[in-house]
Amino acid sequence: MNCIIASLSRLTVRGKPKLLQCNPKRTIFMRALSQSVVTANTEMKTCKSKNDFPHKMKMRGWHIHSYGDLDELTYSDNIRIPQIKHATEVLIRIKAVSVNPIDVAIIGGYGATLLNVMRMTDIEFPLIVGRDFVGEIIYRGIGVPKNLKLGDTVWGVIAPHSSGCHCEYVVQDSSLITNKPHSLSNIEASGILYCGLTAWSGLFLSGDLGNMCRTLRQQQYPNEKRVLILGASGGVGTMAVQIAKNEKATVFATAASDATEMLSHLGADCVIDYKNENFLKEIHSNGPYDIILDCAGYGPKFVSKIECDFGSYVTFSSPLLRNIDTYGFVSGNIQNAMSLIEDNSLTISKRGRGFVKWGYFVAMQRGIEYLKKMADQGKLKCVIDSVYGFDNAMEAYQKVKDGHLRGKIIMDLS
Repeated sequence: MNCIIASLSRLTVRGKPKLLQCNPKRTIFMRALSQSVVTANTEMKTCKSKNDFPHKMKMRGWHIHSYGDLDELTYSDNIRIPQIKHATEVLIRIKAVSVNPIDVAIIGGYGATLLNVMRMTDIEFPLIVGRDFVGEIIYRGIGVPKNLKLGDTVWGVIAPHSSGCHCEYVVQDSSLITNKPHSLSNIEASGILYCGLTAWSGLFLSGDLGNMCRTLRQQQYPNEKRVLILGASGGVGTMAVQIAKNEKATVFATAASDATEMLSHLGADCVIDYKNENFLKEIHSNGPYDIILDCAGYGPKFVSKIECDFGSYVTFSSPLLRNIDTYGFVSGNIQNAMSLIEDNSLTISKRGRGFVKWGYFVAMQRGIEYLKKMADQGKLKCVIDSVYGFDNAMEAYQKVKDGHLRGKIIMDLS
């Protein structure tokens, strides 16, 4: 915007616009453009009140300066507050965030090769992790939709290659936030979007649970599909159970016996104890399945143990990022193609077997709107394992690293 003003200033002779000498209509247009630039700069710097903007320009947060174990994570109250760079962005004061297994993995260097390529910058550290949040809009660009106002409480999600939200302030594009569902508290809402979008993309984008064109409107006919969710008691699993049930699917879930009541309450029609010695036999006896969603980390090779027929086996534990980290970008992708062919060779030779697919978290506006609609209808709940204060982030990270959670780990910044 400043460069446009500079260009206007050069179009003068002895204090009079050059354009005035040749075309009055163009002069009027350029004056209007100049005024719009001034207005734009003012609007991007408009706050609800003087106290809404952090004048100190520094914030608290947790970040790393090198990859390694959790002891690489350090607290700082001297982190520069991010700035809006595009008209569609907003500056958000964080109220609550969740801690996900991907955060712990990124601290350890998982996916660093590909994520650094996606970041398109030579500056890798310091790195802040954290993928989903609830917060208040305190700055907005002129291109932000009118339904997102200053002071609104919103929930949002951050792409894995972007700077995270385990800090006091974050800048995010308005396409990846919406107003927080009124049915959810800040704590509950902060734990939904990363896991919810992971489950949504696995079921819809990879698993073909439903027609993508109708995921945002009421279905006229139920899918009546059969979905098996492996590892259903964790963050992604609990979201997957509710999404599949929302699509009128018959839901089979695997978990420890102490999670049976919780999963039944979320909508699972049958819960199979994975610690039972007849675990695989029970999976077989309840088949066939249209979709098998691996949220337990079994990986592609587990498909060889499944004897019943299925349409799609979708796993979130693919070797894609690990292969690129190990072999480099080009050789790693060649290895990925070979791995996917090998995984499917185990199933295509058997009649009635579908394809092995790799599922991923996808930060997509349509998915956020789908989850918001479910929440607004009272059909989406966030199962909370534990809530920690922001100063106790190390305990929260350790809890996630230890695993065997019953829901989400949340950090409260309010």
